[in-house]
Amino acid sequence: MITQSVEITSSGIKKVLRKHTPERAIAEYIWNGFDAKATEINIDFKIDTTKIESFKSITISDDGEGIVYEELGERFRKFYESNKSSISTSNTNLTKGKNGYGRFTFHKFARFATWSTVYKKSENELLAYDISMNSENLKEYTPTIPIKSNTKTGTSVEFIELHATVSPKFIDNVLIPYLKAEFAWFLELKEEFKIFINGKELDYSSIIEEVDSYPIEIKSKEEVLKFECKYIRWKKKLNDEYSRFYFLNKDLAIKKTKTTSLNKKGDDFWHSLVIVGDFFNTPTSEDDSNEEETLELFGTGQERKVFKELINKLNEYLKKKRRPFLRVQADKLVKKYEDEKVFPNYSDNEWDQVRKQGLENLVKEIYEVEPAVFMKLNKEQKRIFLELLNLVMDKSESDSLFKIIDAVIELDSADRKEFAKILEMTRLKQVISTINLIKDRLIIVDNLKKIVFNHDLKANERDHLQKFVEKHYWIFGEEYRMVCAEEVKFEEALRRYIYILRGINKKEFIEHPDKYKEMDLFLAGTDFRDGKPHNVIIEIKSPTSIKRLKSVHMTQIEEYMDVILKQDCFNDANEEWTFFLIGQDYDDILSRRILNKETGLVIKGDNYSLYLKKWSEVVNEVERRLKYLLEKLKIERGSLSQKNTLEEIIPTVKK
Repeated sequence: MITQSVEITSSGIKKVLRKHTPERAIAEYIWNGFDAKATEINIDFKIDTTKIESFKSITISDDGEGIVYEELGERFRKFYESNKSSISTSNTNLTKGKNGYGRFTFHKFARFATWSTVYKKSENELLAYDISMNSENLKEYTPTIPIKSNTKTGTSVEFIELHATVSPKFIDNVLIPYLKAEFAWFLELKEEFKIFINGKELDYSSIIEEVDSYPIEIKSKEEVLKFECKYIRWKKKLNDEYSRFYFLNKDLAIKKTKTTSLNKKGDDFWHSLVIVGDFFNTPTSEDDSNEEETLELFGTGQERKVFKELINKLNEYLKKKRRPFLRVQADKLVKKYEDEKVFPNYSDNEWDQVRKQGLENLVKEIYEVEPAVFMKLNKEQKRIFLELLNLVMDKSESDSLFKIIDAVIELDSADRKEFAKILEMTRLKQVISTINLIKDRLIIVDNLKKIVFNHDLKANERDHLQKFVEKHYWIFGEEYRMVCAEEVKFEEALRRYIYILRGINKKEFIEHPDKYKEMDLFLAGTDFRDGKPHNVIIEIKSPTSIKRLKSVHMTQIEEYMDVILKQDCFNDANEEWTFFLIGQDYDDILSRRILNKETGLVIKGDNYSLYLKKWSEVVNEVERRLKYLLEKLKIERGSLSQKNTLEEIIPTVKK
């Protein structure tokens, strides 16, 4: 039996590398230089004077160790294999060329590549040679015989017959932004790491959002270990690098890296931390590449304890840095959701505005704990999720919320406790806001009493009572919106009403002898009990000028009712109409017309009713309603306050 070998073709290599772009391919050659212990990489584009907006060649050179001729077979012959992982390097765990395909990627931007390299043969002997490759046959390479050299070690690769995509615009708009996102974190590790493009150093400061340097001290037995830490927050996600800790010794040799705990959190908090200290002089194994086992670097004794404490301090620092960042992001999220119109619909009245603010605060606070909850939701999913949050917040059904969130992201016990705290805190904030609102309204009710009962003030209907009621029409129900008030004729009132109800804005005409009359107050809303449109017409009389209501006043409100009930566009069977005549008192004739003394009902139809009310009854009803709510909310506030120590967070309601 003859053993056969599998062979990869040039087209096969290109197929494997099909996702590589010209900019990524160029980055591979830069990494090759740094992997060879280079500190400086130069990329030079030579202009083609025979063509407009094009280059004749690209040269990428480094001051690294060069390519050892005797190891050329290992370095160039094998595809998807590399001996870099076994080569001693000061850049522990940062070697990027371990996959062994970087040398083939030039076919993405050029036809030919020629390496000129100088390496150290022995202590006193430097040798130089060239290697050439053709992108049409990536399986083959041609080296020259090494000759003695008196220059420094390093490698220079020249690429010729460039593709048309490699142009000055490509450098400015594609390559340089890509290299910033690829190498910024690496260049931050050591000052001597540099990249030059046509003689100009790569400036990546534009992608840095924040930089901070700070010390950490940890007591270990009889000594205090000192660490110098540098924090960088990036404006954008780096190409292929997670947010990491980089541990360097005092000689700035990279001893270990470890991903931070804030990766894949659903926000844009991209960061790097460089930690320098004598503590990291401990020797490391070159093949120890499992970053999750970083603690093994320090055994199981005191060093391990120190390292764990260091990680805890670094994580606490990151949490403090992330908190204000998430607040800003949370505000942006709410603004985005408002622009997308995915929040539940709220009316303009103060009660609904308190609920709206409560939901917005809840969304922000949940985002600050776990942004991933809001990841990858389409518009409809956002709308449903916010409706559910709104429902849960109103009902305080935290377990239901956990079920919802569990469907989106797994929560550990700590997250659950944090969410429970947020729910109760948000509910308490809303309760306190509502208590303050009710107290303000009780003051307004007291002012209404003065207007209608203190006749020494000489408050008249048009200038005082009418204007006061217009401003505070919530007295008749929180669910209503103002359609119009005095001085608006029926035809204009109808137009406004249809616009509010159906969004239709057009001129309507009424055929009725009383169509030019003016209502004191016309309100429209939705009955919370059955969800139907509910409309209220109110005629008010000032006690200062009219001590007792008479039949003539009742006739006035009945004429309004007649106009409305005879208009088809007003008279939908699904709409309810309620008419109120309100004064200080009424005579015996009107008193005998009242069908229900408790409610003041005078007329009852299929979808309409008319009530006769005294100002004392109106005021007492509003007071009872508000005081009942106030007592209930105070009880709930006390219950919620006992569950969490929120007194320091939320100010107590003013007495």
